Amino acid sequence: MSCLSALTGRQVSDRFALPKPTWRQKVQHYAPIFRWLPHYSVQRDLKFDIVAGITVAMMLIPQEVSLSTIMHVPAHHGLYTAATAPLVYAIFGSSTVLSVASGSEVSLLVGSTLEDIEDENERIATGILTAFLSGCILLIVRILNLSQIADFFSRPVMGGFISAGGLLIMLSQVPNALGVKLSSQDYPPAKVYQIFKHIGDTNMNAFGVAAVSIVYLSTVKVIKKKFFPSPVLMQLFENDTPITKKAKSEEEERILTPAEQVSHSHGFSLTDQQYSAYAAQTTPQQDDADARKAGITVEQPPKTKGALLAIFLMRTLCDLGPLVVCVFGGIVGYALGPSHLKLTGDIPGGFPEPKVPWYGFTSHIIDGDRFGTILYHAATVSVVVFLSSIAMSKRLAIQRGEDINMEQELTGIGIASVVCGFFQAMPPTGGMSRTAVNMQNAHTQLASIITCLIVVLALYTLTGTLYYLPSATLASIIIVAGWSLVEFREAKWLYRVKRDEFFVWAASFALTLGLGVLNGLIASIICSILALMWKSKVQPVAILGELDNGRFVDRENFPEANNLGDIIAIRVESSLYFANCERVAQFIELEMVRLQTLGITTRGVVLDTLNMNDMDATTIQVLSDTQEKLAVRKVRFAIANAKSRLYDLLAATNLLKRILANDPTISVEEAVQLLRDLPPLEAKSASGTSTASNPVLVCLGKHAIQGEEVAIVEQIYEVYPEYVAQKERHTPSPEILFIHLVRDECTDAVMFLYNNGHDDAELIGDAFVSAVGGEHIRTMEFLYDIWHSSAMALDEAYEKAVCSDCAKAPEFIQEEAEVGDDE
Repeated sequence: MSCLSALTGRQVSDRFALPKPTWRQKVQHYAPIFRWLPHYSVQRDLKFDIVAGITVAMMLIPQEVSLSTIMHVPAHHGLYTAATAPLVYAIFGSSTVLSVASGSEVSLLVGSTLEDIEDENERIATGILTAFLSGCILLIVRILNLSQIADFFSRPVMGGFISAGGLLIMLSQVPNALGVKLSSQDYPPAKVYQIFKHIGDTNMNAFGVAAVSIVYLSTVKVIKKKFFPSPVLMQLFENDTPITKKAKSEEEERILTPAEQVSHSHGFSLTDQQYSAYAAQTTPQQDDADARKAGITVEQPPKTKGALLAIFLMRTLCDLGPLVVCVFGGIVGYALGPSHLKLTGDIPGGFPEPKVPWYGFTSHIIDGDRFGTILYHAATVSVVVFLSSIAMSKRLAIQRGEDINMEQELTGIGIASVVCGFFQAMPPTGGMSRTAVNMQNAHTQLASIITCLIVVLALYTLTGTLYYLPSATLASIIIVAGWSLVEFREAKWLYRVKRDEFFVWAASFALTLGLGVLNGLIASIICSILALMWKSKVQPVAILGELDNGRFVDRENFPEANNLGDIIAIRVESSLYFANCERVAQFIELEMVRLQTLGITTRGVVLDTLNMNDMDATTIQVLSDTQEKLAVRKVRFAIANAKSRLYDLLAATNLLKRILANDPTISVEEAVQLLRDLPPLEAKSASGTSTASNPVLVCLGKHAIQGEEVAIVEQIYEVYPEYVAQKERHTPSPEILFIHLVRDECTDAVMFLYNNGHDDAELIGDAFVSAVGGEHIRTMEFLYDIWHSSAMALDEAYEKAVCSDCAKAPEFIQEEAEVGDDE
């Protein structure tokens, strides 16, 4: 059966169905490399990919060695990540620019889980298993199609976490930059205290190397941003001959992810200012005004090849700042030796042999009872990997006019993590600085494959030279990289534009900074969930007014709209569920009180459900209770513009029979007109006079009800005839007090009102059902004893008791029913 047949319920010709994908399309779907590789142009793309691959590799090698110190594992395990993850992601990833290897945020998170493990072999085995398990979790999320869970993590929450994480990354490397050794601390404030306590033990050699390196790295970043913001590689390789029609067609051809496979997601890893800067660097059409607004300077492209080559070399030198400081640090380390500086030491050369990631358990390196803890840590790592990589690849792809498949990104990063586990590597993720450089030069993921080849070559040839690399140099690289993650401009923007989300950002930032990266991540996730729940709980409720043309609109947006007089019409702007449905009932109550203070008795209430797609059982019960309260006050209740889903839910309850016209699909216009045409329901006193509730007396009555002060109820009742005689507008209604007393099980007060002539059979029947619903057994028995005739049948009361989960009430009603049958 085709898709159309399933939708329409009728047999439709298969020629209208979508064609089944071929095996080639399936392979391209799961391995996107086969989508762009057949169209790869050596003449057009190879030179760009080679330059990008070499540049990123020279950045990546010192970064991986540095990030290994954060993770508390030997440096070669970081290099194994750089030699494995980019190659796997190039095959299975959908982004053409994302550079996958170790990342600052993930390395800090992994390091926080490993730093308390004293044995180095156990730390390594735990880190490898974490990489494998986090990859498995990402693949499970992909298989279960749960990628949209990223949309529940708001940018302010995760932005605060990332910014605080950047400061924690910097803090973690301060001891190495000072050349002091500190004991492990669970919380960042304690680490700050330890640093100041041991600042007198600073190794001036280490401090000098770190200070020079930090100054140099910061300077080249400023120089690149100010003087060399735009890439010139395209102009450098530009052919002086006219472009042929075929070449132009190839140049414009882009191998993109099919639109139907694209899942959009907006992330938090880069700020709007950075996006604007990258856009100015990669989009020649952006004018100078936009570029200046983005905070960068745009130079006019030089005409000579020599000038272009000079600019390219200067930009590349700025990008290779980490490599330069490593060369400088290696020279200083070789000159001073390990007696004056802490050095990296021996790094094993060569590519590792494959090994199962769980060898730590089989070799009894890791205790078996720690699997649950490692799995928990792997889950937190997978959250950060997923959110940062997806957000980064998505936002950077936008700058290139591309789309990515979020599910395929999960597959690519998940498989990369799993493969890393087999090659003794740490968890990989997308790197912001590497990706930015890769985006400026690379055309395809072949650049990442070239990066892998260079890293593997370095493993065989350059590990010996890394022996003299000082830890202070590596610390300086990480400190500068950590500072790039701290983004206070986003906080300022949120404070100016969306003040409530700024406080969410600040809470996430403060919690992460105070609790540490692992606990901070959990706290940030909780903040995101609480923020989502709060926004859904306080969803806007609009009071509707009527324009001169008969259209009903929000009175706040249309001040010229006319009030509806004694009719209340409200519209909820989202679906209702247990957390926010009570607010609608409170809103109706407050609006009725407002009208009452104006001397207006409410005739009817209209609830516009145009924007509601669903509601839960709690909402149905709240609406039912609202209708009952309004019915007691002789106010009609209408539901308008209900969709089919809501109609089915209402039809399954008896609420459908109790609303206006027994039809929730009528329009607001029809409901209001119907309420105007029908005569008002008159609330009758004991003497038959129309009455309403005096706010003062109702307030007194409620206090009397709560304390079951029968004397006060008697006083209110004694005042009632006097108000009737004076024909005051606001007179207390014994019916309302009676129902309130019943619901609060004030049996003595109920008896008093009944003995004073309040013996309306229909009201007693309604009160009996209310007593049943609240399981007020004593009040229920009293009402049943005086209930001789009523429109409410025993079976309906029994149904009410069952629905309200009243344990004793059904037994009582069933026993009375059986007695009645016997009689």
